[in-house]
Amino acid sequence: GDCTSSEYEKLGDFFDLALCINMIHISPWEATVGLMECAGKVLRKGGMLFCYGPYKVGGKALESNMRFDVSLRSRSPEWGIRNLEDVIAAAEKEGLEFVQSVEMPANNLSVLFRKN
Repeated sequence: GDCTSSEYEKLGDFFDLALCINMIHISPWEATVGLMECAGKVLRKGGMLFCYGPYKVGGKALESNMRFDVSLRSRSPEWGIRNLEDVIAAAEKEGLEFVQSVEMPANNLSVLFRKN
């Protein structure tokens, strides 16, 4: 739903944790912007947003992830492996501080944000 709706306003500062697994690369960029906007509204101060999936760092990724990116974009031009820096910038606009990224199996990252 739209994060400006009254439903989200009722949930303001309600959650300690929000979880997003394997969504950012298989959705339009606007979905990531919406995720950050909503997380910024519903997380309590100090609450965490945990994102998991493939990312590019500095526009680069392992060859297998670059092939996956081409495959995703062939299915939908709005999809694709995102630059971590762009995801961090979208989060920061909504009051979410980048905490860390952790390398995971299958060339994925766990990315943690904290609400200021």
